[in-house]
Amino acid sequence: MSDPKLPPANQLTTTDDQVINEELIDGGKVMSIWEHLSELRSRMTKALVIIFVTCGLALAFVDPIINFLKQPLLAVLPSGSKGLHFTGPLDVFMVDMKVAFLVGIITACPFWLFQFWKFFEPALYPKERKFILPFMIASVAVFCIGIVFCYFLILPLSLRYLIGLGLEVGQPLITIKDYVSLLTVLMLGFGAVFEIPVLIVLLAMLDIISVDGLTAYRRFIILAILLISAIIVPPDPVSLVALAVPVYGMYELSIVIIRSLKKRQGGAVK
Repeated sequence: MSDPKLPPANQLTTTDDQVINEELIDGGKVMSIWEHLSELRSRMTKALVIIFVTCGLALAFVDPIINFLKQPLLAVLPSGSKGLHFTGPLDVFMVDMKVAFLVGIITACPFWLFQFWKFFEPALYPKERKFILPFMIASVAVFCIGIVFCYFLILPLSLRYLIGLGLEVGQPLITIKDYVSLLTVLMLGFGAVFEIPVLIVLLAMLDIISVDGLTAYRRFIILAILLISAIIVPPDPVSLVALAVPVYGMYELSIVIIRSLKKRQGGAVK
């Protein structure tokens, strides 16, 4: 049945088509698959350009950055140790590239996270779009918190445990290449894991998941957190607990936040 508010299709003018399209966009933008792909390509290109720029800037200061990043390891090495080593002529060059990449990703996170959220914005309704800015800010905040948490707490705890375990059988001979690879995986992994509560709250505000579902499957969530933690952190119980506990705490906090937001909207919490 045709909408009585609209003229017959054969009487629509170009202006009428534009008005209808604008109304559709206000309620949830209508885009073809090719438009979605074009938008995705545009957002990814912008994000990659800024990451490339920040990586280049980091490369100019890579030596002091490496000296800063290796402090947690030097703090737990036994006295008399000569620090880090390299075993091949390309090791130092590759380490410089990895460190520049790591720092570039971290420093550019406000921009590429902005592009991530803006990509999804056209598909949202007006009442949902108001969540975009707060979630952009929250995403940047928790990503940075995850990086800081990893560097100042998880990394020292893991290194102290693992190196102390190794000292029972020999002397450590750690290469800069292996250390930076571990550091990169841990820091980016923690940054990504700390984004989970933000995504949970967003999905709940979009009515994709509910508080009842989050609480009903709490046991499975705990198991998933432990599995993810075991994959990301080194294979020691200290690091596993140090990651799993705060992530689960943020999961519970996200439930509290969802309840509060739902009550402010005047809707029933489900």
